[in-house]
Amino acid sequence: MSNGGGKRRRKQNRGGGAGPKRPDRAGGTGAALGTQVLRYSGIHGVGMLLGNVVTFVSTIVIANFSDPGEFGQLGLLMFYSGLLTILFTLASKQGTLKRTFGGDDEDDDDDDDDDDEELAASPKRSLGTGLVTITLVSLVGTGLSILFAEQISHYLLGDADPSLVMYAALAGGTAAVYRVSSIAIWIERRPYSYVAVEVAKPLFILAAVVPLLIAGLSIKGAIAGQAIGTGLAMLMSLVVLRGSWTFCWDWREAIAIYRKGAIRVPLVLSMWVVGYADIFILSRFVSHADLGTYHLASRMAFLVAVLPGGYRKALRPLQKTPMFRAVEDEYGVGNARGIQFGYFTFVLAGTMLMTTVMATVMVRVAPDSYASAAPLIPLVAGGLVAPTVYRMINKSVKYADKRVPFIIGAVVAMFAFVGLTLLLVEEIGVKAAPVGMMLAFAIPTVYVFFRSQRGRSPIVLPWRQMFICVALAVLVGVAHSMIDPGGIVADLIVGAFAVLLWAFLCLMLGAVPQAHRGALLAMFKGLRRPHHGFEAATGLEALRPRERRSLRRAVLRGLPSGQAAKPALQMQRYRGGNGDAGDGDADAVLVEILRRVAMEGGAPGVPADYASRDDHARDSQIGAYLFAQGPIAARDQMGKKLINDGVAEPFDLHTLEHVLSSLRRAGSEAWSGDGGAG
Repeated sequence: MSNGGGKRRRKQNRGGGAGPKRPDRAGGTGAALGTQVLRYSGIHGVGMLLGNVVTFVSTIVIANFSDPGEFGQLGLLMFYSGLLTILFTLASKQGTLKRTFGGDDEDDDDDDDDDDEELAASPKRSLGTGLVTITLVSLVGTGLSILFAEQISHYLLGDADPSLVMYAALAGGTAAVYRVSSIAIWIERRPYSYVAVEVAKPLFILAAVVPLLIAGLSIKGAIAGQAIGTGLAMLMSLVVLRGSWTFCWDWREAIAIYRKGAIRVPLVLSMWVVGYADIFILSRFVSHADLGTYHLASRMAFLVAVLPGGYRKALRPLQKTPMFRAVEDEYGVGNARGIQFGYFTFVLAGTMLMTTVMATVMVRVAPDSYASAAPLIPLVAGGLVAPTVYRMINKSVKYADKRVPFIIGAVVAMFAFVGLTLLLVEEIGVKAAPVGMMLAFAIPTVYVFFRSQRGRSPIVLPWRQMFICVALAVLVGVAHSMIDPGGIVADLIVGAFAVLLWAFLCLMLGAVPQAHRGALLAMFKGLRRPHHGFEAATGLEALRPRERRSLRRAVLRGLPSGQAAKPALQMQRYRGGNGDAGDGDADAVLVEILRRVAMEGGAPGVPADYASRDDHARDSQIGAYLFAQGPIAARDQMGKKLINDGVAEPFDLHTLEHVLSSLRRAGSEAWSGDGGAG
């Protein structure tokens, strides 16, 4: 009963209450979330940009060693490799991440109020079982592909070397394990490790491809290098993730994983078909030369996924934090999510403009035989971003059981995409695929949005700001198309000027509201100084030596609460009725000390009585969460349960985590006077 009551109270609080709050100059929780979104999406964007640059270099290198027809064959081999990856991880990837973390990287259909009764009791064993299961499935599937390589090669490529299919199968099998292990690192909120792994993959591939191409292996060298590089990246990701999984296999857990992921099979297949089956569908109707040109354009158009995709992806791990809940409590669900989608639109418009004005620059570095790819790049980019817009709309809206309409919409979009592409390919050639993508997602996107506006928390979109940034992007793009600089350097300069002009006009004409600029400034300051507004040294100065020593033992040395709090428990104010204290008392004492540090250090938004709160049982549970040992997945489950059960408020947990993180980063001078290292 307490769980249901807690959820009802939380829903009432998050419904908007007295209405959404206007962002203040200090930024509050909105600035804190914005800083983290900016940090995560920035790190993701930089990492993906580096990865895409390396991939782009590989693409150009391969293009210079092959003609468009051979490059089209490589596209089909990459399609087959990706098909195997999605089949080997179908249901198991989503189920593993759901069982381990309570969500996956594509979990746009979730509801924050869903129960977690199907989460694994041991996240490390669940992740280990999932990785082993996917490895076994990949071994079997790869073996079958190699066994029937000749038949597959004949259907896919015609009269081509069957060994090409063998290398594509090896690339698909290793990518299956890599796909799960790398995204687990991201969901664990380890952005730098994730970026290192993601950038390493194309670097490994490039390092393997170049000598093979020089040796004269052509397309065989390109696909073999893909298999080698992906295999090395897979091993690296497993090493980076080593502390979060146990090498084991439990058949009961494997069944639970597939059961948990089964509901997402239609969604995953639909999204994959729209995003990756285009080259296969086109191959049935166009020449390999035209297919090669389209393949080059699509590889270059992936730039569009860097920033909009990074923005959406940044929200995924942050949705599991108390900070995200605190923002929705403070601003109201509809207003908070509307602002998030508004800035997604801003990022999307800017990225589409950049892709459009830089298309000629990208194509100039390829051989002349690929020149016709330039006008395709913006069109393909628009098609590739259509599923991202659909996902982001669904992530932003909130209504009862939104999973079913979202999945049905994706399936409808898949069939519409295939049908439209087949219908248009005879008339407009390779352009049929991106046009089909955009048209296919238009109807389900509009439906999900209007359905949400009749739900319990309709989103409040900043229509004026969205219109300004999109209209300016269109105007600047049209103006740029009328200019022919006549060289790659001039093209680069004019393109960069166009993007800067768009950003300046957006600022001047109100695409970024005046009311948001204080919070945005706080966000950027937060990138340089993550704990802006809180002074760790000032907060610690307010403590007595034994209190500082206890906190230091817990925060810096990572000792269990019962051991860390011993110095403070010797003080009269923390003694129990009989002078003894258990682990629960230790957790509560550490939380009380942490509240005083937050209050005295000037943590943003804390009430005047924050340090004087006296609820021993509640603080004991909060302390067990804050100082829990083990993987982050287990901590996320504990934090969500505290909020769902009504034990803790999102703002309270966010503040304590904010202070704790700041103390971990504080220098030794902030901890001086603690009476020794303890």
